[in-house]
Amino acid sequence: MADPPPAPWIGSVAPESVLWPGVRGTQQAAEWYNAPIDSWFLPKFAHLPHPVVPDENIGGMLTQLSATLRQRLDAVPPPPPPRRTRPGERQDNSRLKTYRTRLRPNTQQKEALRKTAGIVRWTYNRAVEYLKAHPNASFHDVREHSVTEDGLPLINLSWVTPVPYSIREQACFDAHTALRNGLADVRAGKIPNFELKFRKKRALFSSFRIRIRDWEGGCLKIPNLGLGPGQHQTRIQTGIDVPSLEHDGACIKQENGSWFLLWQKDMGEEKMRVPAARGPEMCAIDPGVRTFATIYDPLRGTAAKFGDGDHKRLFRLGTHLDDLISRSTQASAKKRYRMRRAANRLRARIRHLVDELHWKLRSYLKRGFDTVLLPKFNAHQMSRRGQRRIGRNTVRAMMTWAHGRFRSRLNEAMEVVEVVEDWTSKVCSTCGTVNYRLGGSKIHRCPGSLTVSDRDVNAAKNIFLHWKYDFFNL
Repeated sequence: MADPPPAPWIGSVAPESVLWPGVRGTQQAAEWYNAPIDSWFLPKFAHLPHPVVPDENIGGMLTQLSATLRQRLDAVPPPPPPRRTRPGERQDNSRLKTYRTRLRPNTQQKEALRKTAGIVRWTYNRAVEYLKAHPNASFHDVREHSVTEDGLPLINLSWVTPVPYSIREQACFDAHTALRNGLADVRAGKIPNFELKFRKKRALFSSFRIRIRDWEGGCLKIPNLGLGPGQHQTRIQTGIDVPSLEHDGACIKQENGSWFLLWQKDMGEEKMRVPAARGPEMCAIDPGVRTFATIYDPLRGTAAKFGDGDHKRLFRLGTHLDDLISRSTQASAKKRYRMRRAANRLRARIRHLVDELHWKLRSYLKRGFDTVLLPKFNAHQMSRRGQRRIGRNTVRAMMTWAHGRFRSRLNEAMEVVEVVEDWTSKVCSTCGTVNYRLGGSKIHRCPGSLTVSDRDVNAAKNIFLHWKYDFFNL
């Protein structure tokens, strides 16, 4: 008597697989072609073999699946309102979204921004010094000491007052709020102690907040430093046109020599993402390390790979970063500062490469599919020390891909159906035979039906079959 399958859904693979496009032959490089996309990575596509039962209407079956899924999703009661609003949310179900755009100042504008950031830092440090001596001081007292002209030394008025009062007041407010929040956490037992610290001039990151009136005509308004609209002022070029600000609290941020504007905008109702199960266009995604995402499309009979083998480039940049950090411990203070800036540039470069893949894959999924089946890829649990069964190089590549960040970004754009992926790599998607000797092979060779296929495409189809079984039987 044959042993029972290790998971119940495996028994349904053989009868279900004949109804959907197969995966045989997908391990051959000749079956894949590159998509004409201008990017650092090359998405690959392949046409899958036709189903064994060609008379079945795949579009009709997927339409029926989507309709049933939509009914179940609509029947789920909405979650209870949270006791506390999350960042960017308000009680009237409206939501604020933070946007970020690059500022491209010229040499004179950079000097004006540096002066503004320096004066804001000086104001903040002056407020911190006052709060260290008077921990119970009110915001009015701190502002009178650190912002108003009556509280400032006469020797400093000439170079401090060119920055608008509202910007310097925000720096004072940040210091006072930081102290209040820190002391509240100490009283609540969240932290043992708290000390308000000064801001450093040589910090690699700095920022200052502005109000609505400080942004006029689509540009930052600091007339005394030559910034703002007008005949004798200059306008800083922005990546996105921002004619005006809707809310106070926008931030001008400097990161390793680059300047950015962060501002908030009303997004209307809370649920703005595209709902799932709107039509027959459905896909299953297999997340991975060597390949970031493998997509199985049963309606069009195609498979797609995003980030196939591109983890090597990210790993090489990470190796350079490790070498830079290790050499910085032996360098002098001045050289160590420059090496820290170089390390931050490397981190930003890695982050930008990963973000580009995330945004382009999200755009592809949102344009081409109604329903996306995405497994729960818990990278942190798989990489936990003492419990993991993968090497450190694999852990690093997996964490660099930032699968959790991609899931959050995809959830913002469209409703994602979460599925499970147990045994999807080892099980043959043609006959349901388990290949216990698969290991880390890129090719799946079935010991039962002798089907040879790409490992990730086989897993992506199994994710679809797994979800279909759970959908009707659990």
